[in-house]
Amino acid sequence: MWARDRMFITDIGFTHRAAGDDVTGELLVQPHLCVSGTTTVRPSVLATVADVLLGVLASQATAPRVGLTVDLTVHSLASAAADRLTMVGRVLKAGRTIVVGEVWFNAAGHEQLVALSELTFMASPRPQDVIPMPPSERDWSDTRFERPFADALGARVLAPGVVEMDRDPYVLQPAGTIQGGAVALVAELAAETLTGRAVDDLQIRFLSAVRTGPARSSARSLTPDTVRVEVRDASNGRLTSVAVARLGAPISPV
Repeated sequence: MWARDRMFITDIGFTHRAAGDDVTGELLVQPHLCVSGTTTVRPSVLATVADVLLGVLASQATAPRVGLTVDLTVHSLASAAADRLTMVGRVLKAGRTIVVGEVWFNAAGHEQLVALSELTFMASPRPQDVIPMPPSERDWSDTRFERPFADALGARVLAPGVVEMDRDPYVLQPAGTIQGGAVALVAELAAETLTGRAVDDLQIRFLSAVRTGPARSSARSLTPDTVRVEVRDASNGRLTSVAVARLGAPISPV
């Protein structure tokens, strides 16, 4: 949910700062973070950033236990049309065990709504899942990806609709499991490679963590515009996440 040194989220190029009930930030729209041939930031990138931003507030509510992401939805609403996105995250409901919130992404300087993310967190039931609070303010704006997001995270397309990612330190959260945004990526790529179309909306429910790996996603079409994806820990076949993707335009050849 938050970073340690040299985790992939430090290379995305964004800032965040918590202030009262909100957390704000800014995301640099790098070409390597976008769907090929577009200025639309990948839903899995937005999912990663939303998870980090709202995770700051969720962890304040679930402390001292870690706040675990239960489900995460990203609605892509428009191309960025800007070199930066501004972000605002807020908690909608905070109970003793469940926190619900949202993150709004706007094109900087235009106030155009680009995407909306909705998230649910829960306090970890495991006594050992107690770690220090994430920083309320971080600045990774001086970092850049030097190759496409999927390549940098080590995602491998085994076949159309089947994608794997190793449990490499670069994609791990402090608890030692694959970070939710990286899981979202293998789900997004499964839908994308199955259909040859970009993912506009991604809804993912986290059932358990990928503790051994690799994470392996497999997709099947439900309708012409909708794909369901399962993500499993390939070491034992355990189902770890279920996602539903709504498809957009065909992907342009690189």
